Amino acid sequence: MASQLLTISSSHDVSLHMTVQSHGWVALEPWKWDEESGELSRTDLLGEPTKIMVTQGGARAIDVLVEGNGSTDMSAVEVMVRRWLSLDWDPADAIDAASGVDSDVADVIRQGGGRFLRGSNFYEDYLKTVCTVQINWAGTKRMAGRLVQEIGDGFVPTPVQVLDAGEAVLRERASMGFRAKGIMVSTERLLRDGLVDENGVGAEGLLTYEVLMGLHGIGPYAASHLRVLLQDFSRVPVDSEVTKFFRERHGIGPKEVEPFLERWGEYKFLGYRLSRRLGGS
Repeated sequence: MASQLLTISSSHDVSLHMTVQSHGWVALEPWKWDEESGELSRTDLLGEPTKIMVTQGGARAIDVLVEGNGSTDMSAVEVMVRRWLSLDWDPADAIDAASGVDSDVADVIRQGGGRFLRGSNFYEDYLKTVCTVQINWAGTKRMAGRLVQEIGDGFVPTPVQVLDAGEAVLRERASMGFRAKGIMVSTERLLRDGLVDENGVGAEGLLTYEVLMGLHGIGPYAASHLRVLLQDFSRVPVDSEVTKFFRERHGIGPKEVEPFLERWGEYKFLGYRLSRRLGGS
């Protein structure tokens, strides 16, 4: 097996560690994270099974080691890694917004935080978001793993593979339960309307909150979560964890969360997430 090396530069400071720890995606197949070595890795199908390993190369650099047959398209690898780590996100406006509310949060963003680990394409993020709806985290991990193993033959399944599998297989072998119908209907629409291609790459400029809300089985939480992964932090994906936090800490209900965070402007969820990690509100 041949190895190829690549260093990807960012225009802004980026923290691999903070990005990996941004939310739970790293715990879902096919991701692997080695805390000791600081290596994030996974195997994707790029013509052939290709293992991609990334480490921090500098404040604005990510080192990439690729194991394949030696003919892997490294430009495709770079596009993929840039998406994983949101390397093209410009944090300037977020820093300005945070500076007026919480200087500690602004500092975290300056140091490379504020990015959320994302899948290799939009469709992966869609499937995994559906796996978080009305279920505990253990169930989410189980469903995401079975989608990879049972539907994608060891890889995150494409829209075509999902449709070929069918609702019954999704429901039973992938343990998707009631979510199976929504996935089938939404996948058909995403393809029909040109919102994703056959490989799952999204037309991300078209995937507005309103469009996402129009997908079968996608409600305000899931649509907001998907928008966060499209770098729109203006809405808060209010799930049971967020609800519990604001009830216990501030004595407010789910509908009061966004008004409470209005001081963060277009960065409500980013402000909430980072300030909470820092021990604030």
